[in-house]
Amino acid sequence: MRLGLATLVVGVATGLAVLLLVSILHVIEHVVWGHEEGPFLDGLAYPAVWWLPLVSVTAAGVIAGTGWYLVRRLGRRIASVEEGVAGTPMPWWETLVDTVLQVASVGLGASIGKEVAPRELSAMAGSKIVRWFGLDARWRRILIASAAGAGLAAVYNVPLGGALFAVEILLAQFSIGAAVTALSVSAIATLVARPLVPDESLYHVASVEVNASLIVAAIIIGPLMGLGATGFAATTKRLSGLRPTGWRLLVALPVVFAAVGAVGIVFPLILGNGRALATAGFDLSQPALLLLVLAVLKYVATSVSLGSGAIGGTLQPSVAIGAALGAAAAAGWAFIWPGADGTALAIVAAAAFLASNMRAPFTAIALIVGFTGTGFDLLVPIFLAVAGSLAASRLV
Repeated sequence: MRLGLATLVVGVATGLAVLLLVSILHVIEHVVWGHEEGPFLDGLAYPAVWWLPLVSVTAAGVIAGTGWYLVRRLGRRIASVEEGVAGTPMPWWETLVDTVLQVASVGLGASIGKEVAPRELSAMAGSKIVRWFGLDARWRRILIASAAGAGLAAVYNVPLGGALFAVEILLAQFSIGAAVTALSVSAIATLVARPLVPDESLYHVASVEVNASLIVAAIIIGPLMGLGATGFAATTKRLSGLRPTGWRLLVALPVVFAAVGAVGIVFPLILGNGRALATAGFDLSQPALLLLVLAVLKYVATSVSLGSGAIGGTLQPSVAIGAALGAAAAAGWAFIWPGADGTALAIVAAAAFLASNMRAPFTAIALIVGFTGTGFDLLVPIFLAVAGSLAASRLV
């Protein structure tokens, strides 16, 4: 009885946490970019005035740098989601400020993923709630992990992906109890967040067709995405470990963000968490050569942003990079073996890139299928590409 009630309360609390963060994101994007939900949520990032990316992203660096400096100087140490699942206390106000700064940065155009914030805030809320119910250490761990996964589920409307994230990545072991809890919390949180996160896929893609050309292209592109994603993961991990602290953070973050904003004047699709670039890839709306350039720029912009002291994720940036590379590859593959659907190959490449970056194939597949709403249509080429991607990543 206590476990069931705790599961319900954690799910509701997670949904409310996501509503808070999404509402902040929507307000910032509406005020800054002049769109109802912001160009990085609903469409392509083409600012109304040329200088806006420079001003906005620089402001993000100043605000976030000052905020993180003060939190680290005046507050308690912020525990990561993984530490919270392991039992490390997650301080409430420091975690709240940290997550708000993350989504504010994304709303202002910073080239980082927003998915860490809902996971972190949800895990913190879950860690407080499970103690109120007096659950044992095993169930506390399962519920905190489920809350973090549900934060991802609710912010992107991907309940299966969020539940798999909790079980495959955070718990790293399967049990019926963990699966039931993770699925329940993700479903509840997704329903609670429905007022601001509609019941539809993140990307609206055209219907796709699987044929022999696409299957062969998936087999070839998988290992290439694996190598690229492994390099991306290693680069972001290394640079994140070198984040400046103290007064250096107050200098490095604004300077790097200003540089990203300056590049964003010419290439606005690299701004934000990556949805704009991924949309361009899935829609095949940009020339192949430009997509290659944008993929490289997104890779660099996200890496240096995280290395300059920003806190954020690489999930949506990975989807964006993979989608752009896949769409560009489709243009070249058409000369070798015509017939492969370009949108389908972009989706397959995004899945392969994300799987190796996350080191979690099942979660990555569930997320990509949920993001694009393609259902079972592309599972065979996605499986082949993800398998090749993971195999190649093991060689690096």
